[in-house]
Amino acid sequence: MRNLILPFILLLTFVFSCTSNDIDEGLGQKTTSYDVYVAGSENNKASFWKNNVLNNLAGGDNLNAEKIIVENNNTYILGNSNGVNPNYYFWKNNTKEDLRVYLGIPTLSPYQILDMAIDNGDNYFIGYYDTFSPTPLRYEFCIWKNGVKTVLNTSNDIIYRTSKINIFNHQTYVSAITNSISSGFQSGYYVGTTFHSIPGISWVCNFSQNSTGINFLYVKNGFFHYRNLTTNIETLVSNNNNFPNLNEGKIFSETNSSDLYVLGIGYIQNTYFKNNIQTVFPVDPTYFLIRDMFVLDNNLYTIKHQITPSSSKVYINNVETQNITNTSTLTNNTFNSIYVVEN
Repeated sequence: MRNLILPFILLLTFVFSCTSNDIDEGLGQKTTSYDVYVAGSENNKASFWKNNVLNNLAGGDNLNAEKIIVENNNTYILGNSNGVNPNYYFWKNNTKEDLRVYLGIPTLSPYQILDMAIDNGDNYFIGYYDTFSPTPLRYEFCIWKNGVKTVLNTSNDIIYRTSKINIFNHQTYVSAITNSISSGFQSGYYVGTTFHSIPGISWVCNFSQNSTGINFLYVKNGFFHYRNLTTNIETLVSNNNNFPNLNEGKIFSETNSSDLYVLGIGYIQNTYFKNNIQTVFPVDPTYFLIRDMFVLDNNLYTIKHQITPSSSKVYINNVETQNITNTSTLTNNTFNSIYVVEN
């Protein structure tokens, strides 16, 4: 009898061992990891960090990396030079383009590139430049796709400074305050080249898509509001009067979640909103400027700035993971933009 039991026990041991290995392998396959990209500057050089590893951008001396997007293992960065009238540059996988040349902007024309978006390998930029036209409407507000220009609006004043671009389902959304001879000043947004007016906006921000639709953030009557462009319902983010002079803000979300996040860059100190509820960032209150945020799989990635001494930190779910400090007023060490992808 013992001779029969012993082989049976050995067989069970083998089966459980194989099953355990299969479970372990399955768990290993389901483990998710993320690559965290941060754009900024290091020792006066436009730079980006991938998982805390520094990469100086080609030809990046005395330039700043202001925005980073990662798509299909390609890295896209928008940057500019220091000064009142900066020049603008674009890197794809560390190959540099002078945007004045790439976008065909005349050599002597003052210009400003306001934002960048990437969609399936196509690059989009929005901005304006001075055509020096003798007619009153001399400033062209444009969108460029892969360097090809489309004029959205012309004006006799520089009114486009706050415009942003996002792309959903291969369609461009551009926020804008416009001016025309027939309609005068209007505020709202473009879908493609069609303008949709929303009266009363004093500052336009960006767009974000969540499970309820596409949401457009703007400042109205001194407060942040967002409008769901699917339902056309406008929502007040907060009526807290402790946030004066609201202007630059950002709305962000995940497409598979109903959550919406709003931050006010430079004005709402150490605070952001989740579903219109004011949330104080729990650590490092001296780093009170929330520069950028990104959310993926319910994980929150944040860049915060401190003024004195000038420093930046990166956090993942309120845990510091990266920092940089200026050792003197002659250096430019900063984090400006964050982007996260699942690998």
